[in-house]
Amino acid sequence: MEFDKSRPIYLQIKREVKERIVRGEIKEEVPTVRSLAMELGVNPNTVAKAYREMEREDIIGSWVGRGTWVKDGARERLCPDMIKEIVDEFIHRLVSLGLSLDEIKKLVEGVND
Repeated sequence: MEFDKSRPIYLQIKREVKERIVRGEIKEEVPTVRSLAMELGVNPNTVAKAYREMEREDIIGSWVGRGTWVKDGARERLCPDMIKEIVDEFIHRLVSLGLSLDEIKKLVEGVND
């Protein structure tokens, strides 16, 4: 994973884990803080911060001696939020390029033509 220097790394890790949950790559047990930190080449405290936020959001839960697991229904709750986030980001980027909302709408409508 390549990190965007303009955004905090823990937020990027949080998004990556959420995307893995939505794609079904993480269905039950979440990688340990240490293993994900090693995979991504970051400090374990950074991964722990991302996990703490996801626990507060009721996406994952930690149980002593059992590890960290995806909460029931988390995938279904994440899908609409992630779609909205992606669409908002898409629109924001096109507007920053100078396109109007009408031009964006025409582009989107013409995608399947």
